Amino acid sequence: MGNASIRNGKGHRAYRRKQAALKRRTRVEDLPCGYGSPSGWGCGKHIDTDLPDTHRMSFTADHDEAIDNGGSLVGQVLVPMHRSCNSRKSNHAATEIWAAT
Repeated sequence: MGNASIRNGKGHRAYRRKQAALKRRTRVEDLPCGYGSPSGWGCGKHIDTDLPDTHRMSFTADHDEAIDNGGSLVGQVLVPMHRSCNSRKSNHAATEIWAAT
């Protein structure tokens, strides 16, 4: 199943509800970009939730584990991010650093 069918199929409405709830919470609590990201992505700056969706600093809801890398559409925590920060993150996975022994 391709990524387009995942995004438009089962769980899409649930994702949209979670996304809208996170946008409201971001507005009310002034959550910064990347707030709660387990992998530490995001710039930490204010997100203006009133900007149009096409603006590079507008609100987006990020999946910490990208759908392209096996993350689920609705089964994970969404993170508030600027559109540009989310774009920069793309589908990069968290990196583990191992110390040399």
